[in-house]
Amino acid sequence: MSGTSYFKHANNFVAKNTTFNTYVSGIDALQFLYEHAATGAMHDSNERYPPPMCHPGTRKVVIVRIKDWYGFQTRPDKPIIPLGATFHFWRTSPERNSPARFIITIAYQLAMSIPELTLHIENAVKRNPMILRKTLEVQLMKLIVEPFKALGGLDDMPNRLVIVDGLDECINSDQECRVDRQYAEDQETVQIRILDLIHNLQSHRLPLSFLILSRPEAWIKQHMHSASFKRVVEAVDLYALGDHVKDTETYIRAELSRIAARIKGDGTPDRGDEEWPGENIVQTFVRRTNGHMLYASTVIRHIDNPYGDSRMLLKTLLDGYAYRDLDLAHSSPFSSLNALYMHVMQSCPQSNRTLMIEVLEDFSACRSRFRPEVDVRRALAVLDRLAGRAPGQGFRAIRPLHAVLRLSGTGNPNNSDICLSPFIHSSFSHFLHNSRLSLEFSIDEQKGFRRILNGCLDCMSKMTPQSETDEDHYRFAIRMWPFFFDYMEDFQLPHAEYLEIVNKLLSIDLQACSIKAHLIQRFIGDIVRFVFPPSSAYESGDFNLLVPRSAPHIFESEPLIQRAVTHVVSSLEAGLVYFLDRRKGQLPGP
Repeated sequence: MSGTSYFKHANNFVAKNTTFNTYVSGIDALQFLYEHAATGAMHDSNERYPPPMCHPGTRKVVIVRIKDWYGFQTRPDKPIIPLGATFHFWRTSPERNSPARFIITIAYQLAMSIPELTLHIENAVKRNPMILRKTLEVQLMKLIVEPFKALGGLDDMPNRLVIVDGLDECINSDQECRVDRQYAEDQETVQIRILDLIHNLQSHRLPLSFLILSRPEAWIKQHMHSASFKRVVEAVDLYALGDHVKDTETYIRAELSRIAARIKGDGTPDRGDEEWPGENIVQTFVRRTNGHMLYASTVIRHIDNPYGDSRMLLKTLLDGYAYRDLDLAHSSPFSSLNALYMHVMQSCPQSNRTLMIEVLEDFSACRSRFRPEVDVRRALAVLDRLAGRAPGQGFRAIRPLHAVLRLSGTGNPNNSDICLSPFIHSSFSHFLHNSRLSLEFSIDEQKGFRRILNGCLDCMSKMTPQSETDEDHYRFAIRMWPFFFDYMEDFQLPHAEYLEIVNKLLSIDLQACSIKAHLIQRFIGDIVRFVFPPSSAYESGDFNLLVPRSAPHIFESEPLIQRAVTHVVSSLEAGLVYFLDRRKGQLPGP
């Protein structure tokens, strides 16, 4: 290291043996601290202009909740008075995507906001300018804890607020836009380190209160709920507060009215009798957002184009073609949303990505088969068993995707669908399915169908009339295999591979499976949402779902197919007769 870069303002420099006593002047001490701080991470920095703002009239419940905490976080008689410091992490900023400047930046702002603290922080820097190259833990003690302790009377000081925003954006990268494997794999460690630094500060009972904002990454949530944190942290899911659909509707109505006024001012001719946008368009737009302001704001930016027809652009989006038209998908507003999704995917460890994509394929292929009240972990456990993965491996593989997938509890509470929906927003699903957008992270849903179908058949091959079917993966397999066969025409399997699957079906005791499926169907709380067998299973007296409709002439003449049709129809009919007779009390239970 060059001495001039650290000591150019030094005076009273004494070298005695190996001990260095280094000093800088008072003004230079704060300037020195400022030069090493991440100034762009401060709330009023030019780098963050214009700062993020809530749309007027929205997020009222969230704002009230934060203000209540802000005023009475510790004791009603000791509210938080002014803002002490802020640090806004940002993954694409070389100053803000690393923890290296975190303590320095906080210390500098505290020196500015608490006049009585300034001298003590200055002295810490003057005594040892090399403190700025020490570990974060040492910096914390020398630049914040010890200066506060030197003040005395801390119990009488009003609390200052310290805001740490975007903790999940701290990826430990030292190069702009670099999200390589080595950085992606240790982001968990570095984010936990930031939390531990904050906890360390709190343990010294300093007059500081911390507001930490982050996406709900699994490791962050787990650390927040650990024994040491739980006593001092109040975790609040801001998304669970308030009526997001109503907030989004407020935003949409205001923005569409503004765009409508612009259109009218431009003299663009009307299209139809009803004044645009009309209630039907507004309500359709609101439903499409599922209460996600990100989606709504992205759409608004896209249609708010003075060089295009805003009405036609919105109609195209609401008609569901936003991601089918690749030019539209790559337009500027959607590119920011897709870039966010790409960042999330790239943050996943390189060694984990192949398995992660496999699990996403399975989940995407099968999510509509589960009932909406099924816990996501429970569904993933079923898919793990059928795909041959170790228990819990599927959940661990997609653990880094908590920002875009709802992996705790049941499906999306704002989704009116009748099946499990783990995607926080459908745009992420579209992103994954479009290889032009997701590149190496694109998923092939057909692979998921084929993998789970083979898993169902393997599971069923072990079934006998005496087998227990209490485990979820057995219940799923014996109820769902006809639906997977019904989608076989979309697989476009090679002839030999298709016949191999059909041959596997012939080796299964389908009568036993059918009986079990009918029995399971009576139980409330089953994990699947379809009636067994599907209504499409029988057509004109035979089991036509075994014959792909895309190429019936190739398969109908196959002796193996004919045997399979006979096997399936006779087995399911026998199973149904057994079930009906048992319900009449003519047969004992299996």
